[in-house]
Amino acid sequence: MRDRLRRISVFAHVGPIDFKESELPGNPVPMVAEWILAAHAAGQPEPHAMSLCTVNAEGIPSSRVLLVKDIDTDRLFFATPADSRKGIDIASNPHVAAHFYWPVTGRQVRIAGTAFGLDRDASERDFAERGRGSRLSAHLHRPGPLPDRRTALDEFQRLDALYPGQVPCPPSWTLYAITPTEVEFWEASTDRVHHRVRYHRDTAGDAWRQELLWP
Repeated sequence: MRDRLRRISVFAHVGPIDFKESELPGNPVPMVAEWILAAHAAGQPEPHAMSLCTVNAEGIPSSRVLLVKDIDTDRLFFATPADSRKGIDIASNPHVAAHFYWPVTGRQVRIAGTAFGLDRDASERDFAERGRGSRLSAHLHRPGPLPDRRTALDEFQRLDALYPGQVPCPPSWTLYAITPTEVEFWEASTDRVHHRVRYHRDTAGDAWRQELLWP
């Protein structure tokens, strides 16, 4: 396996570095959205898929992939039940890390910041904008293990029959916002002299400063 993995080529398809320090924006968050759209245009499946890392009250980390539902000038948004593992983690420790990787464009973005749940109106609006299957499956969330897959499929069918029209928003459904304090952009180069730029918020939390990093 070691030899097989080492023979897999990487970054063979990426083009030349195409972002310049002189053109970097003052605020990095909208640039995250631009890179998502660029990955989508290049054919990257699910370019808005993001790994989210949380830490529980005992300091044990966990990671999962979810979809970003919106990005504004300062925040990234995702939704999950407040009583899910990530929701419980955030309630005890709001510090999170997030990561995007787009192999098609040879780019990554790493984010560190804090997450918090928004109000009920925002959460219900998010829920209403989801597809029917997504809204029904949100009601499948339960604590503890699932006895077998058939049980989940039967429950989904029951919910589908129970709610033939509008699907109500579960009480625990919550829209979360991540406010970044650090954003790092990484772009691959075939010569392995990769390009890295890191943004930090200042201590007041208002302005961003940027710095180049060694590959």
